Amino acid sequence: MLQWPTMKLCEALGLQLGEVVTFVGAGGKTTAIWRAQAELVADGGRVVATTTTKIMEPALPHDGALMLTAEPDAARLTNLLDRAPRLTLAARRLGAVQPLHADHPVPSRPFKLDGLSREILDGLVAQLPGVTWLVEADGAKGCGLKIHAAHEPVVPASATTVVVMAHLDVLRQGLDVTTVHRVDDATRLLGVPVRTPLTPTLFARVLCDETSLQGVPERARVVALLTQRSRTLHPDALALADLLLQGQARYNHIVIAALRADAPVLTTVMR
Repeated sequence: MLQWPTMKLCEALGLQLGEVVTFVGAGGKTTAIWRAQAELVADGGRVVATTTTKIMEPALPHDGALMLTAEPDAARLTNLLDRAPRLTLAARRLGAVQPLHADHPVPSRPFKLDGLSREILDGLVAQLPGVTWLVEADGAKGCGLKIHAAHEPVVPASATTVVVMAHLDVLRQGLDVTTVHRVDDATRLLGVPVRTPLTPTLFARVLCDETSLQGVPERARVVALLTQRSRTLHPDALALADLLLQGQARYNHIVIAALRADAPVLTTVMR
């Protein structure tokens, strides 16, 4: 176990400028992307945050911009990134006003943005070498753990790193619609009834199931990011990390973080 109390999130995840990083699962994907984008821009990168699903529209920081177009032009993107290196890209703003949760950690406007297809993103990646892409590839309805549907996650073929996320605060809580997205699928996968406590073993079985890595390119590096609210390490965190390393060959790097804290990285565990 390695501990770096002041390590940046991108350092802990091993992210490099010029990567295509896709975030899947549950437990703070938007927050992780928001934080990673700020860190990478501070290191001199030009970073596009985007989605292949739907996201809340972010309130733009001073160095940010928003581009809404179903057919992005690479030259126009380049010009915009030269002026605003922290760019959010989506196809369109959806019309209906969305409620904003009082504890939402990312400054947002009350609208949903519709994402781009992975084919369009892969084309842009090929035309814009050196740009870093942070892609949110599914939704979790605010739950801490997720079972993917057959069509999820929508991971670009160009992805170099896939970050699989889950929230430790639902550990030991009952299996229900508030803790697990697609709870009926979870009960079938795990063979247990609703309200069964989510032990580390059950939690790990979800994250190690092949559905958690559907569509992940074979060459992509896979990192598990386990999140929690408190900066005091969850008592089951290290046991869960060990189960993930033992149960899924593609996990060899686990990061445990409190994404809302000034110093978010609590621990990293590596094979």
